[in-house]
Amino acid sequence: MKYLFTPGPVPLPHEVASSGARPMIGHRSEEFSALLLRLQNRLRDLLKSSGPVVLLPSSGTGALQSLVENLLRPGDVVISVSCGQFGFRFREMASRMDCQIVPVDVPWGGAVAPEAVVEAVKAHPEARAILLTHNETSTGVINPIHAIASALPKERPLLLVDVVSSLGVTPCLPEAWGVDALAGASQKGLLCPPGVGVVWLSPRAWEALESLGHPKSFYFDLLGYKDSMERLQSPYTPPISLFYSLDAALSLLAERGYAKWWKERRRFAAAFAAGVEAMGLDLLVSQKRHRSPGVTAIKTPKAKRLKDVLYGMGVEVAGGLGALNGQIVRVAHYTDMAWPEMCLILGSIYGAAKSTGLSVNASFLDAAQRVWEEDVPCGKC
Repeated sequence: MKYLFTPGPVPLPHEVASSGARPMIGHRSEEFSALLLRLQNRLRDLLKSSGPVVLLPSSGTGALQSLVENLLRPGDVVISVSCGQFGFRFREMASRMDCQIVPVDVPWGGAVAPEAVVEAVKAHPEARAILLTHNETSTGVINPIHAIASALPKERPLLLVDVVSSLGVTPCLPEAWGVDALAGASQKGLLCPPGVGVVWLSPRAWEALESLGHPKSFYFDLLGYKDSMERLQSPYTPPISLFYSLDAALSLLAERGYAKWWKERRRFAAAFAAGVEAMGLDLLVSQKRHRSPGVTAIKTPKAKRLKDVLYGMGVEVAGGLGALNGQIVRVAHYTDMAWPEMCLILGSIYGAAKSTGLSVNASFLDAAQRVWEEDVPCGKC
């Protein structure tokens, strides 16, 4: 049997996988409109928002591309804050739009400090947008978006946030936090197959978009999607099977209770980190409060060999990206994992580490269990 611990795609709950096999329906039918209305209501509930949520037939990259193409124009000054590979990817999208990039870079493994963003905004009051990544999957860092947004001056650029790897696994509350746009995806914290992009805009962002008019992109025209979705339609043929799966996944999360689900994911991440450290291995992210609830990065000079040995054992994890290629192993924990899965992954890492010649301690489960039994908050960032 094979066990998937990659940060997307993730293992699917049975109800989600089986829902995707339901018979097709016409995407102009009343049945489809009812499905779209359910998805809208459930996503608004998840985001604690009253605004529309756009569903795109795309990956998370497509959702991010839609923000850039709709809200930016060539020549715009854009403050790009990056602490990893996906921050750089967001920046590259704006750069290809011929925007003027103001880079704010954080060492990989560290989180973004609100002061650094405030300083960049003060130095560039003409900036049109700030690009941020909530959960940086390449390093296992979660950034304090609420604190960053709260620290910004009242007159500020549009705040565009990549929530591709945080939506569903931790609070993402754009209205409460003062965020202007979110771009997410289905295949991580939303527990679905890849293929659905999720976009949310604040009233301020919709107003800015309307003043700019339609973008060059026909397929990613958010005004067109908004108009169609207000009529409970999709402008183009939607991935109906994926919508069924998303409907089932959102229902599962709502039934569990969002706060409870987020707390369980943080507890697993904290206990897993404690077990890894007790084993004697290093974590890339040293500050506990900035460790992702969805993915943990283990730093070792034998990362590639460790990953290969785990794969041979039937346990698939991810390697490092960009500057961290060959330096880390990334282990995801987005799904409904409990103590049996904790024992499985920690025990597998212990066995694989020993076989690669790494010196590891055998007391890791005791350390993990101590944290497991603590009261871990669900988190605000």
